[in-house]
Amino acid sequence: MEGAIMRLEWIEDILAVAEHGSFQAACEKRNISQPAFSRRIRQIEEVLGVSLFDRTARPARVSPHVKDQLDRMRDLSAGLRDLTAALRDVEGTRRRRIVIASQHAIAATTTPLIIGRFADLDIDTRLRSANRDDCLAQVMTRRADIAFIHDVAGAQEIPGAEFMDILHLGSEALIPVYARDHLETLNQSYARGELPVIAYPADVFLGQVQRRVIFPRLTRVGRVRPRLETALTLAALEFARTGFAIAWIPEPLARADVTAGCLVDLSTTLPSISMTLIAARLNDTGSPLVSDVWQRIRDMYTATK
Repeated sequence: MEGAIMRLEWIEDILAVAEHGSFQAACEKRNISQPAFSRRIRQIEEVLGVSLFDRTARPARVSPHVKDQLDRMRDLSAGLRDLTAALRDVEGTRRRRIVIASQHAIAATTTPLIIGRFADLDIDTRLRSANRDDCLAQVMTRRADIAFIHDVAGAQEIPGAEFMDILHLGSEALIPVYARDHLETLNQSYARGELPVIAYPADVFLGQVQRRVIFPRLTRVGRVRPRLETALTLAALEFARTGFAIAWIPEPLARADVTAGCLVDLSTTLPSISMTLIAARLNDTGSPLVSDVWQRIRDMYTATK
C-alpha cells in the first residue's frame, strides 16, 4: 500500500524475529500466539507491499534488505519509546539521561572507564555502538550527545568538524595480532609470499585506514590476501585468536590476549599505526547535563597529561 507508515509495534515485531531467530521465539517474546503473530507479520507485509522474511529458510529469517535496516529500526524503536515516556512525564519525574555513541572497539575498552567518571552525577546513560561515521552522524542529528571515535593522520577527515567541539583524549596503537599457537601456519603463508589478513570494509573508518595507510606498506612482505571482511573489531579479534588470519586491532582491545600469550603482537615485522582517541559533541549544545559530562571528560584527560 503506497504511503503506508511504519508503526512502533511493527518495528518491534520484525526486531523480535531478527533478534530471537524464529517466529516461535519471537511470538513468545511478544506474548502472542504463533498463528496470531504470523497473521500480524503477513498484515505488515501486505500493507508495505514487500516480503520481509525468507521463509525458505528453517527457521524463517529476515530478508537481506531488512537486515541492512536493523540498526536503524533499533534506533527508531528506542527513540519512539523515549518520546512516549517523555510525553507521559507530565510531572517531570523522568530521570536525566545522556546518549553516548562510541566506535565498537572504544565501547569495549575506554568508554566504560569514561562513563564511570561521571557515575556520581546520578544520570542514566545509553551507549550506542557503531562505526565512526554513524557515531558522528548521530551527534550531528542530535540522536547522541557525545561521540567517542578514533582519528588517524592521512585518513578520512572528521565530517562536520566545524560544527563540533573536539577533545583529544590521547592515543592508542592499531596493531597486527595473530594466534601464537598457529605461528607455523603463518610462516608457511609467508614462505608462499602470501599474507592472510582480516579486512575491514572500505566504507568504514578502519577499512579506509587499512587501504590508505597499512596495506600499501605490506608489499615488501607479500601478496595481501583478505581471508575475511568484517566491520566489527571484536569479530576480527576472535578470528585472530583462532589463527584464521592477521587482524589489526586497537591495542587496548588486544592487550589482555597479548599479555596472556594467546596472541602475538606482530608490530616488529608488520606496520602498526598511532590513532588519536577523540570525544566530539555539537558546539551549540545548550544542555547543562551534557556540559557537566563534557567538563568531567575534559578534566579527566587534562589531569593525566
